[in-house]
Amino acid sequence: MNVSERAQVSARQMETLQRANQPSNPESSRIEAKQLLTLVVCCLAISVIVIDFTIVINALPSIQATFSGVSVKDLEWITSLYGLIFGSFLLTWGKLGDEFGRKRILMAGIATFVVGSIIDGLSANLSQMLVGRSIQGFGGAMASPSTLSILSTTFTGKARSVAFGMWGAVAGAAGIIGPLMGGYFTTYVTWRWSFLINVPLGAITLVVALYAIKETRFRDPKYSTDFLGVTLVTLGLASLLFGFIEAQTYGWVTPREIFTLGSFSWPLSNISLPAVCFIAGAFLMAGFTFAELRRAKVGKVPLFDFSLLKYRAFRYGLFTVGIVAVGEFATIFIYSIYFQIGRGLSAINSALNLAPFAIAMFVFSPIAGRLSNRYGARRVVTAGMVLETIALFTLFLVTGDSTPFYYFYPVFLLFGAGFGLSLPQLTNTVLASVPFQKAGVASAANNTIRQVSAAFGVAVLGAIMVTQISTVGQADLSVTNLPLAMKDSIGNLLTSGLTGGVAPALPPGISPVTLGTIHSVITDAITQGVRWAALTAGIFVSFGALSSLLIPNPKASVIKEAKAPAMARSLRASQIAVVGQFVVIEILLFGLSSEYSANPFMQDWFSQNAWPVGDLLGNYVAPLLGIAIGFAGLTVQNLLKRRAGARKAVETIVPIAETT
Repeated sequence: MNVSERAQVSARQMETLQRANQPSNPESSRIEAKQLLTLVVCCLAISVIVIDFTIVINALPSIQATFSGVSVKDLEWITSLYGLIFGSFLLTWGKLGDEFGRKRILMAGIATFVVGSIIDGLSANLSQMLVGRSIQGFGGAMASPSTLSILSTTFTGKARSVAFGMWGAVAGAAGIIGPLMGGYFTTYVTWRWSFLINVPLGAITLVVALYAIKETRFRDPKYSTDFLGVTLVTLGLASLLFGFIEAQTYGWVTPREIFTLGSFSWPLSNISLPAVCFIAGAFLMAGFTFAELRRAKVGKVPLFDFSLLKYRAFRYGLFTVGIVAVGEFATIFIYSIYFQIGRGLSAINSALNLAPFAIAMFVFSPIAGRLSNRYGARRVVTAGMVLETIALFTLFLVTGDSTPFYYFYPVFLLFGAGFGLSLPQLTNTVLASVPFQKAGVASAANNTIRQVSAAFGVAVLGAIMVTQISTVGQADLSVTNLPLAMKDSIGNLLTSGLTGGVAPALPPGISPVTLGTIHSVITDAITQGVRWAALTAGIFVSFGALSSLLIPNPKASVIKEAKAPAMARSLRASQIAVVGQFVVIEILLFGLSSEYSANPFMQDWFSQNAWPVGDLLGNYVAPLLGIAIGFAGLTVQNLLKRRAGARKAVETIVPIAETT
């Protein structure tokens, strides 16, 4: 059978599949009983997956108290590992669901997710919990793409719009319910039920799915499982994630502590293990890019379709998603640490302080669609990110060790409003810019970038928070009148990222005055760590706001014919975005250099862990070098413009000369 015959057979299979799943009246919005059960299953599945992203956040301090020797840095793994595994396998399982059956993959994914939840709920140490989180991420990656595929093949016409609307509403509501459920279970029952609640929910989903969902599949003759691509991208991302999280312990550039795993130990040289992981991760991701381009060149379906990057809205939309997700999602993680460990709130009260964010996000998400139809998606996305940036910079200013909690309510409302405006329309922009035949691939790419960037966001912001906890805590500790032995004990606690919690580090019979001094030092250290992490999140989101200016802004109701003015506006927007990002980077570098020059503890930390960075920050070398690079770039750009102008002038003169 030749290629054209296989294509005809595939087309006939697709038509048969669509006819089998269409109701008698395609334009009817009426949903039949079995379709309703299918919708319930898909909504239950996605709610369990979404809830598990957020339900664990308010349980993290209690998990640290339960397991011995767990630091704030270790808590990052609980959140990041789930997102990394989930994001890495989304593309693969979306394809395998089409190949082997969506119902089968959905049920296998939910069952796998439940097994991971049981391991987490019964875990006796952090290692067991991380195994469970990995299994949960793998199961979630299996089930999530199948929910949309099943809805797409079960519903048509107006009923499909209703079904997708319900699916989106449930996913949004799950994002609100998750932190509250986690806070409730942790405060009034046990944090273990934050995971074990998935067991009955998963069992109900499996039973109903077995009865209600009809198996569908579509075999693509060009598709074969991309084992090399999955291996390279997973190992590459895992290497980078390990580097960001463990650099706080083992050193960013030079070795700080010895890493041991069985009989293997590091350092083997003068370079730290996280630095080696950064280099290895970069090479693995480069290998993944090369492998996917070659796979597409030989006619096979790639894991990530790089050809989609030729669409400008997809390219810059995906770039913006990657930048913004680093700052958006991790903010909730760091403020859960702040409210519970820094301010001493219970898990449920911490969840209530964060609730305005989730409520505003749920309210503004549907409003964003109406605004997009009127003003264009890009303007809504940019406006939302500007609101988020204002909120994050405001958090940096108002966060203190005694800030009234009601100060945070309007700020988190603003943050949630910006999130609700930007996230759905950014996804809409990415998907609307590619041909409808590629919508599934584009959706998977968008979800993968968002989840992986969120995982890295927790690692990056967590690294900044832990570094500031150590730096500020040591500075505060040096001016106290505590005994030398106690200073060493508290100093080690701060340097290790509060490993084991605060209480075990305090000797018995300590006086109230001494206890108050220690509490003041630790609270101020955590507060400053959270403030600087919030500032970093704001910088990332502000970069996203600037990058969003590069996205085309077609209105749904108007198609503009004047292409030249549109290109001119696009060029101006690109120039504004580049200049704006350069200015923000320079302000950040000058601020960091100023802080480095005035803070001896920061100088000491960089000299021990990342001396090349310290040399760049000292004497304002980094910002001055940035200005020099900027001027060099402008010079090169002007030379290229002049050369292009001269070439164009010659091309214009030659035809005139030929005619004469």
